[in-house]
Amino acid sequence: MGERERRTVFGEAADEYHRVRPGYPRRLADDLLRTAAPGPVLEVGAGTGKATELFARPGVEVTCVEPDARMAGVLRRTVAGVTVVESPFEDWRPDRPYELLYSAQAWHWVDPGRRADLAWAALAPGGVFAPFWNLFLVADPALHAALAEVDRGHGLDEETPHRFLAADGSMLGEFRSELPATGITDERFTGLETRRYERRLSYDARRYRDYLGTISMYRILDPDHARAALDDTTAVVEAHGGGIEFQVFTDVAIARKARV
Repeated sequence: MGERERRTVFGEAADEYHRVRPGYPRRLADDLLRTAAPGPVLEVGAGTGKATELFARPGVEVTCVEPDARMAGVLRRTVAGVTVVESPFEDWRPDRPYELLYSAQAWHWVDPGRRADLAWAALAPGGVFAPFWNLFLVADPALHAALAEVDRGHGLDEETPHRFLAADGSMLGEFRSELPATGITDERFTGLETRRYERRLSYDARRYRDYLGTISMYRILDPDHARAALDDTTAVVEAHGGGIEFQVFTDVAIARKARV
């Protein structure tokens, strides 16, 4: 299954996605709204509204572009007062200039060859471009090692949420090196800065299994393979105290459309 197909598998479990997926720090939304000039806000890849709910507030006009109708349906039920557009971002044409464009954990699904152009076209001069992501770091080294063994056994070494160890910290310095792929380092954007928000998050074994079941990597596996991987992962978490604790960093990159 190709990358452009993987971005739509979340809709197969849209309600479960909304129930178990983590959200984002409210302080991040507060900071971005203060950074941008007053005016329309655009969210790309809004999903079920895990980030939208932080930006949807009195006096803020939010337009949400979401390619999957099933995810958009949950968004309409859970977040009031926003405009929801069912469309791939690549196929949508901005109806006005936006003062803030943000994307929560979804910007990597946008066509890499067009990302910078699409963001630039949607923003007003001086408008803020702000993609952000969650990075999960497992707190318990023994649990991390045991989960890594399960992942290797199922060929899932690279993409699981529990692949990084908090005590290692080697991933924390790589955020800026990955920014060129987002398009935000394009010369048409200026004043690039990054911000990081830290928090703790924990799951019991059952809820963590449910969370993993909403991740595209697991959803595209053969059902028997996915079930076995989830069974083994759940058993390891149960054997290590019945839960998994993460140190979570939410990283945001911020730049402005250059005024010409």
